[in-house]
Amino acid sequence: MNPPRRQPPDVRREQILDAAQQVLLRRGPAAATMAEVADAASLAKGTVYLYFASKAELLAGLRARYFERLTAVLADPPGTRQGTPPTIAARIEGLVAASYDFALANHELHHALFHEAGLGEHDAFFRARDAVAELVAAGAAGGELDVPDPALATDFVLHGLHGILVAATHRPRSDRRRLVDGATRLVCGALGVRASPPAGAGGSPTVQNRPGPGTTAARLDPPQGDAR
Repeated sequence: MNPPRRQPPDVRREQILDAAQQVLLRRGPAAATMAEVADAASLAKGTVYLYFASKAELLAGLRARYFERLTAVLADPPGTRQGTPPTIAARIEGLVAASYDFALANHELHHALFHEAGLGEHDAFFRARDAVAELVAAGAAGGELDVPDPALATDFVLHGLHGILVAATHRPRSDRRRLVDGATRLVCGALGVRASPPAGAGGSPTVQNRPGPGTTAARLDPPQGDAR
């Protein structure tokens, strides 16, 4: 069924981007045309040009949307949305899992938008680095991480995780649980997750053990007043 003739501008823009993504994945950035995008969106070609003046601008719009979605996923991983503040180990696991799921779901789109188009991944790395840097800073401030050089630790984790994700997306039917658990354990080791944060360091719950294969969250000590 054809879309309604009149749509709010933001809805129409998303409709065009959705169609452009379909065409891009089917034809590649070099062969895709504005006319094909218009056909896929069930719109006149002139309407597409009202929103995007050229194919280059349309591809830039797709990349911008990709970055927005990546930023949103990394800033608020699904596994960290419970009512109580998560431990740093749980936040690391949430970041690893969200990164893996996003990479797997958008592997073909990422390849078309960057590799096939001959563009670097600097912007994607920049956004991912912000998420890792914020996690490292929060963990160090709360005494949950032992990181003498936060900037170096951030780059180490970012590029190591990127390498794991690239390998996983090229390996069909990777074991998600094994990958997330293993990468979480490696990241926790690289960031020096403490067995017990120093007294008075931010009031975070005590991390009793690091996550490993088959473990999804760190076990917490009860508050001192409830110890038996």
